[in-house]
Amino acid sequence: MHTRPALFVGVLLSLTSLHAHQQPRRSPTEALEELSSSVQNVVTKVAPAIVRIEVVGYGRATDDYEEEESATTLVSKKESVASGIVLDSNGYIVTNAHVVEGARRVRVMLDRGVHAVRAQAASNTPDTPPDTPFEARIVGTFPEADLAVLKIEATGLPVLSVADSSTIQPGQLVFAVGNPEGLNNSVSMGIVSAVARQRDSNLSPVYIQTDAAINPGSSGGALVDIHGELIGMTTFLMTEGGGSEGLGFALPSGMVYLIYRELKNNGRFQVGDIGLRVQTLTSTMASGLRLPRKAGVIVSDVIPGSPAESSGVRVQDILLSLDGIPLEGSAQYASSFYTKRVGDRVDLAVLRGSRSFTTTVLVQQGGDDPEESLEQLDLQKSIVTPLGIVAVTLSDRSRSAVSGLRSKSGVLVAGKVAHSDARTGLAVWDLIRSVNGTNVETVEDVRSLLQDCKPGEAVVVQVERHGRFRYLSFEID
Repeated sequence: MHTRPALFVGVLLSLTSLHAHQQPRRSPTEALEELSSSVQNVVTKVAPAIVRIEVVGYGRATDDYEEEESATTLVSKKESVASGIVLDSNGYIVTNAHVVEGARRVRVMLDRGVHAVRAQAASNTPDTPPDTPFEARIVGTFPEADLAVLKIEATGLPVLSVADSSTIQPGQLVFAVGNPEGLNNSVSMGIVSAVARQRDSNLSPVYIQTDAAINPGSSGGALVDIHGELIGMTTFLMTEGGGSEGLGFALPSGMVYLIYRELKNNGRFQVGDIGLRVQTLTSTMASGLRLPRKAGVIVSDVIPGSPAESSGVRVQDILLSLDGIPLEGSAQYASSFYTKRVGDRVDLAVLRGSRSFTTTVLVQQGGDDPEESLEQLDLQKSIVTPLGIVAVTLSDRSRSAVSGLRSKSGVLVAGKVAHSDARTGLAVWDLIRSVNGTNVETVEDVRSLLQDCKPGEAVVVQVERHGRFRYLSFEID
């Protein structure tokens, strides 16, 4: 367990002051013993509901590549260890979406001390040892909030109670429980540093910031209060050296449970939309545009034909509040729509120049950003190993990610596999039109034409690149 002397001293003084007039007066050692016992009780309560997750599959490469082949367009094989939280005794577990991205196989290891588990899978029996790995199924993911729901065939699992994260205050004592570096059920203690942090100016959602030590492998672990109840799921840390530097971030439990229920029941989480794209307003932006405010949320785009356009909202308007709640940043704006459904209405307070007004906007089904959709590919199903690429069948959505395409069908190169031996000349955003003279329309078409190719055999691929057709020829490795 990680400790902080200053924190212990503060807690000790508080405990001593609280009972200063009680008789007999307790010694500092007794106060510390009481604190130690309380922490142990919290850990005992929480640990059984924290699981170890082992993932084998493909993930985004993290090596240093040249700009034209950045980590955003490269994937590589990976084996990783992370954490998860049991929220349903029948085997439903939450973790981070990035943990299972591109997973070929996901296994869950239960706490060695849990004896109430009864495996229901055909390959297991009620006498299965508690440390036996369970094969996990990915029920659904919501990458925008970095959350995924897994299911294992087991019952009787210990469940972590969920607290109301909206009541969390800075300075509150918290504990992080997870599997950093694969070390099961490691515990660290700290405080809540802030309750509404953004990862950067234009990403959602908002996070709880804590100085409790969070390290690689803690992703998907639990941030709990002094009662051992979940207030957040540890998601990422800011670090320069690779370890904990007191800047850990957790997705609030209210948001975790909201998304979890939707993914569990429907397999997806649909966010409402009104057709606005917004950014967090900065002082530099305000100065350059000569705006009356230097902070808040500015409208950067209004989708043509959207409810927002119909309601009169324009680019460069400043959004003051949504449903009466003041808006401070783009992450808060985006998170507000997690609870909205098609047909709902939202009230926006808008500032345009020196004039402010309120407008009511109808919520519609949220659309997908084409480039974001490509980034959220099922990597396992999209990798074409002989070519060393990640590919997607051309569709209206993927077509809009590449301007000026002449072809009506084909297979789009959305990424490349890091460290692949394939030397094909293919580049990201190439559209594959044919393989050895046979037209292709789907990723499976490409795989099918390549599956019987032997090492050294010639392959000719016709591609469209920047609006021009060309042939690429190479030999299969």
